[in-house]
Formats: sequence, structure tokens, C-alpha cells
Amino acid sequence: MKKFVQIAYILLGLVIIGIGASTLRVGGLGVDPFTAFNIGLAGKLNLSLGVTQLGTNLILFAYVFLNDKTSIGWGTILNMTLVGALIQFFTPILQHMGIANTGFIGKLLILVIGIVFFTLGAAIYMAGNMGAAPYDSIAPILTKQLHGEYNVIRSWQDIAFVILAFVLSGMANVGIGTIVAAFGCGSLIAMWTKIIPKFENDSFFN
Repeated sequence: MKKFVQIAYILLGLVIIGIGASTLRVGGLGVDPFTAFNIGLAGKLNLSLGVTQLGTNLILFAYVFLNDKTSIGWGTILNMTLVGALIQFFTPILQHMGIANTGFIGKLLILVIGIVFFTLGAAIYMAGNMGAAPYDSIAPILTKQLHGEYNVIRSWQDIAFVILAFVLSGMANVGIGTIVAAFGCGSLIAMWTKIIPKFENDSFFN
């Protein structure tokens, strides 16, 4: 029963992440670095975002599996298989609502709402404590391997994906929202984490 509740908690977080990322996408001021990269890659490969993000996650998952199995759990699997599909699901719904048909100030408000949802969902998902998303596991692994500082390495990881996203699709998915997500989401997630109840760690390879 406890594991069922824990998985439901993670699914709730992922749905909120999907809504947040979709809001950022529809708002037109840029999405988070990983999503921006996957949207650009999906366009180049003529594939859906869900399929593309799953493929990217599988590549990152292989690296994580070889270097730090302790960060893998049901949360990892659910994140890598569902987030792209959830963004693909919620984006047309929000587009149909016409929230993008507004001026710059309105778009800034949409950006704030998207960031709030994205960070809240991430904090709920992480509090489920059943493994990390492959993308989120890269920086901790590199921190250990390179004996560096996590914040610096995570920033460079996000910057690398922003550059890749720009190469793939120009400014179509890269904007203020991307920069805010790359450098500001960590603090908001940390704030949410302080007030959201957490489960005990339950990864596959403790």
C-alpha cells in the first residue's frame, strides 16, 4: 500500500511537471533546457516529442546505469517514459485555451505560472524518493568523477543542452524561460522541498 501511494505521489509530480513544461512551451518564451533540446531533436527527426524524449532518456539511462545504479528506481522509469508524452498531451489543450494570445506582460505571467508548476512538480516527484530522472542523475555522477562542485557542473550541463537546443531549432524553443529554468529552478525546487513531505528512499539498487 505504501509503495502504491508513493508511486501515485510521483505520478502527481510528473503530471504537474507536464503541465508546467507545456505552459512554458505554449507561452513562447522558452522551455527548460532538456525539453528545448528534445523538441528541437524531434523536429529534426520528424518524431513525436514523447518518442524522442524517451530515446534521449534511454541513452542517458545507459550512462547512469553504468556509473551509479543507486539513483535508479520506479521514479526513474516513470519520468523517462511519461514526461515527454505528458507535455505532448497538455500542449494542444493549452493552445486550444488560447493562453498564448496575449502581450509580452501576459507572456511573462504565463512564464511565472509555468515555472511555478514545473518546480512544484519536480519537488513532488523528487520527494517520492524512488530514483532520479536520468537527466538529473548526470551532474551528481560527474561531480563525483571530476571532483567538482555540483552547482557548477549542473549549470554547464544545462548550458550544453541550451546550446544543443539552439543548434537544432534556433530560438524557437530557447528564450527567457530557458535561462530562468537553467539558473533559477534549483532555488525554487529547494524552497518547495522544505515544505513537501518526503518518502524514504526506495530505489532498485540501495
